[in-house]
Amino acid sequence: MERRTDTSALENVLLRLADAREYYEEPEQLPKVISAVNGFLVHEGLRLENPGGRPRLVACDPALGHPGQHAPVELKATMSDIVRDERMALLLEHRLDEARTCFANGAHVAATIMLGSLLEGVLLSAVQERDATLLGKKSPQNITLHELINICRDAGWIDADVTSFSHALRDYRNFVHPHREYRESYRPDRDTFNVSWHVVNGALNDLAASRQRSAV
Repeated sequence: MERRTDTSALENVLLRLADAREYYEEPEQLPKVISAVNGFLVHEGLRLENPGGRPRLVACDPALGHPGQHAPVELKATMSDIVRDERMALLLEHRLDEARTCFANGAHVAATIMLGSLLEGVLLSAVQERDATLLGKKSPQNITLHELINICRDAGWIDADVTSFSHALRDYRNFVHPHREYRESYRPDRDTFNVSWHVVNGALNDLAASRQRSAV
């Protein structure tokens, strides 16, 4: 209470709450604490993050505190449920984290492009691990996201609705090219990201479920 007007002191307290070194005996508590604290901080336009174990306080969109904005937070499936290659699963998880960070800071174009990139990586990994012959004569470097979506649909790994919306996300992913965005005269916003997030969520859930079915 004596330091409630000391901004630097308050920041140090918050960073300590997000420091993994405080949770050696109960590491599972760290994400719970960060989530709880962020529930309050978001109304101040701030959030705690802990990338690579390094706590930091970053600015975010206060609109994330609205109940309607809580949907794009957690996915039912994890990368390890879908991708066997641990290194690739970790890489894709990092892309997911970067998409969250972009969204939290209002970088909706970058966040949407990152989700499209993530989708491409997940689908290609699924094809390579489950049945690489489905790539035909094409090398992994030359296969397109359009083709990967259809391959996974034909194999029964993703549903028809996810297929349709994945093609829409593919179009937004192509906004990585500035001239594409210029021609379309449209700039992806928060709503675009929310839809894209649900598309990726659906694709990951479908891929995880189909992998589980094949393992039975």
